[in-house]
Amino acid sequence: MTAYIQTLRNKSIQSAQSKLSKHRELGTKTNLNVFEVAELMDTLKLSIFQEDSKASVFYSIILN
Repeated sequence: MTAYIQTLRNKSIQSAQSKLSKHRELGTKTNLNVFEVAELMDTLKLSIFQEDSKASVFYSIILN
């Protein structure tokens, strides 16, 4: 089950990166509004934050 959830997370992150990249290329000609772009950026930032917090937990376990 966790592998399935991880796959879904990876797909959503890749999709967000792809949409933001396309938005960056098209500029004002894109059909994304400000709120959709903000939601995509939040998705990416949340994933980075979660990876960092997992790494810090493992690091603190190693130190103990």
